[in-house]
Amino acid sequence: MAISRPNVLLDTCVLLNLLATGEVESILSALNRRWLVCAAVERESLYLRTDDPNNPLQPVSLEPLLTAKLLEICDVEGTSEAQLYVNYSARLDDGEAMSVALAIARGYFLATDERKARRLFLESGAAAQLSCTSNIIREWTEIEKISRARAKIVLFEIARKARFSPSPTDENFEWWNDLCS
Repeated sequence: MAISRPNVLLDTCVLLNLLATGEVESILSALNRRWLVCAAVERESLYLRTDDPNNPLQPVSLEPLLTAKLLEICDVEGTSEAQLYVNYSARLDDGEAMSVALAIARGYFLATDERKARRLFLESGAAAQLSCTSNIIREWTEIEKISRARAKIVLFEIARKARFSPSPTDENFEWWNDLCS
């Protein structure tokens, strides 16, 4: 009998952060999860930043992750999911709204760094099913025994290409900053 893997919906910010690492395939395959993005996140995940002033945006493609079956796309199904999506759309960006709605409706885990999306998801009573970029990266470094030097490069790539660093309230804030020092 196959062991089921937890379903994790990645919102736009987390997906872009993972893409920025240059290690996304390694990260997604090392962690025993079924990784998904909703259709709105797929539409929003277009670019990473570069240091080149003449070409400041690097297009991203999810196709290699989809082909390798490391990532799946899902969409709103049925009126209850559609209603949740509409309700959250009034308070969140499209990708976050659809991600929160589908995670709540389907009982999936949600990976988001967006403060408002996290708060709304927590209000639904699913605190144990909430994750974020720092949790995913930290778990990957521990499972794969990633060297400190390699982990530091990954964190710098996230900061450089996705302009992300965890907030002081993030449970992994000190771990992240220690690696970056």
